[in-house]
Amino acid sequence: MVIKMAACKDPVKVRTPSGKEVELVPKKVWQLSPKGRKGVKVGLFQDPETGKYFRAKVPDDYPICG
Repeated sequence: MVIKMAACKDPVKVRTPSGKEVELVPKKVWQLSPKGRKGVKVGLFQDPETGKYFRAKVPDDYPICG
């Protein structure tokens, strides 16, 4: 059984590894939560300048997508 996730659409303001603050749409968002704790949502982004991928925290109300 294959479950398709919705595509990420809304941009999020994040700081790139080069130090600039830009609005990017994540490639994928998932939840990291230790046992018995609330956890955080993390997004996978691509730096527009270098093309390298990086992870950054996204708001809790952002939907899980990918």
